Amino acid sequence: MKKTLACLMLCGLVLAAAAPGAAQPGTVDALRQASLRQQRLATPRKAIENFLEWQNPPGIDYAIAAEAFTLDSTRSATERQTLARQLKRVLDGRALLVRLETIPDSANHRDPRSGLAEYTLFPNKLPHVYLVKAGDEWLFALATLQEIPRLYRQTYSAWLEDVQRMLPKPLFYSFLGIAIWQAAGFVLLLITGLFLRRLFAFLINRLASRAQLRRFLRPLSFLLMIGFFSLTYSNLQLSLRANLFISVLLQLLAAAGVIWQMFNLVDAFSAYLSRVTKKTASKLDDQLIPILGKVLKFLALLLGVITVIQSYGYSIGSVVAGLGIGGLAIALAAQNTLANFFGSVMIFLDKPFQVGDYIRIDGSEGTVEEVGFRSTRLRTPEDSVVTMPNAKLADVQINNLGLRNFRRIRMLLGLTYSTTPLQMQAFVEGIRAIIAANPFMRKDAYEVHFNEFGAYSLNVLVVCYLKVGGISEELREKHNFFMEILRLAGRVGVEFAFPTQTLHLDSFHARQPRVVGKEIPEPELAKVVQGFGPAGEYSQPTAPRLQDNGKPVDFTAQALLGLPKPQTLADEEWR
Repeated sequence: MKKTLACLMLCGLVLAAAAPGAAQPGTVDALRQASLRQQRLATPRKAIENFLEWQNPPGIDYAIAAEAFTLDSTRSATERQTLARQLKRVLDGRALLVRLETIPDSANHRDPRSGLAEYTLFPNKLPHVYLVKAGDEWLFALATLQEIPRLYRQTYSAWLEDVQRMLPKPLFYSFLGIAIWQAAGFVLLLITGLFLRRLFAFLINRLASRAQLRRFLRPLSFLLMIGFFSLTYSNLQLSLRANLFISVLLQLLAAAGVIWQMFNLVDAFSAYLSRVTKKTASKLDDQLIPILGKVLKFLALLLGVITVIQSYGYSIGSVVAGLGIGGLAIALAAQNTLANFFGSVMIFLDKPFQVGDYIRIDGSEGTVEEVGFRSTRLRTPEDSVVTMPNAKLADVQINNLGLRNFRRIRMLLGLTYSTTPLQMQAFVEGIRAIIAANPFMRKDAYEVHFNEFGAYSLNVLVVCYLKVGGISEELREKHNFFMEILRLAGRVGVEFAFPTQTLHLDSFHARQPRVVGKEIPEPELAKVVQGFGPAGEYSQPTAPRLQDNGKPVDFTAQALLGLPKPQTLADEEWR
């Protein structure tokens, strides 16, 4: 009986001790904290959110922020809090913005690549910083805990904390969220970066003898300055938003520097091709080089833009697909540009003209200087530049004067009605003789005839062809040809008519009518004609010159500049 009573009393004590109302306050608080911790670490998103939010003001609690760093039980609470602060500074210093909405909020999340219960925060930039599932909690992996100190040393200089301890307290006063020492440090970094760039530029000018090489090294000095800022700006320990702005700015400047350097490479390559193509007879390659240079520059710019976009984690395909109506608007706006581009392609394929040709288009004429993507540039005789869209050139009539094999001369020479038949025949034959004696004239295609009776003149039609290389030679040889005709007219005794009306009063009785024209014997006229022919005594196809004490009076460009006289080629070389 006594044993039974003792057993009942013992059971009562045990039940009383196990009753909820009799539990110790510390035990209840511990259970509640454990439950809250499990809730804060239940999913990858909650674990990252707990790690970040408890390190931001105003409610900073490093103990709670370090709850996801407890996978290594050998580390003390102070060490875990230090790791939490270091990882937060690494993310801020490297301008890595955590977007909580992109982090999975499932307790059963698995990595799509490995299939393991883990989540990597920044797979490309911080592949060793990831969470793993330990029981019902998501914690930073052991490899991450070992990697954090090394990442911190890579992000911040080793002397930074020592320097901060040496700074006086007033330098830590802040204005608009920026401490005085941070502003002073920013100015110091800026001055140092500019000094390094100027020093590098000075060394370039001293060591590089060629201007082309110095042009290549200038972008390198710019990239050196950008690289210095990229490695040191994190030491200012600015806020995440400030670091994010600086990081984006530096990346854009670095991309601009790389594109600048690529443009210089394209220019050097184009210059090399130009030197090579100058040795070739075809002008097609000369026309292709400017287009090729612009294509390469466009590709370099496009590559730089794509690289910058992808560096921020955006997919080019998704960006293009996301343009939507905006992309349609851009396409409509670029319609003329595309039309001009295809016009340039058609010009290149059909080759209606080449660089250096003299063309006449829609009221404009000039020498083709450049055929680009959008337009073609003409240098006019007035030395102005006319820019014409390639789309228009593809649809209009192009008169390529530069492709002429010969330069036609067609004119009517009006002689006075006092010209006798013998003088007319001598004048016509004399012009034919001048053409035969001129080495720049075609000998197989020319026409010289007494063509018509005009209102005030007897008209002689002259059609002949010059074989010259350019406009300057054409003008020179036309001058020489016309001078020969003037001399011939003087020798034959004919006069050139001009619009006049002459009233002749003849007597009806005693006086004889007036004799019209200069009477020159036929043998003398024949001698004059032969004299203007090849090797004749009057023939001067290269233009007569005035003499001053036996020296020719010559103010042509060749004489003033000391250039050699134009070569006189044999007839068979022109045929």
